[in-house]
Amino acid sequence: MPMTREEVERLAALSRLALSEEEIGRMENTLDRILGYVDRLAEVDVEGVPETEATPVGADRLRPDEPAPVDPEFRRAVLSNFPDRQGDLLRVPGVFEQPKG
Repeated sequence: MPMTREEVERLAALSRLALSEEEIGRMENTLDRILGYVDRLAEVDVEGVPETEATPVGADRLRPDEPAPVDPEFRRAVLSNFPDRQGDLLRVPGVFEQPKG
């Protein structure tokens, strides 16, 4: 089933992307091709093919979360240029909130 304009607009809204008319048309075509490729992959017979681990060994290990020293002048510059803050805390829009406007 081809990707419809409405579906592209819905995906763009969920992704908080503003697409031009030209971009919407291109995305319809691009997403159609991607979904067609995924459909073809789903048809591949993998019976008898052993499963493999896609993650390289050791890639799942995280580094320790330790604070690093920051140049005080750089810190002041960052804080002074941030539009919405309380003291040393920076206020940013919520990730899951709907944009206002």
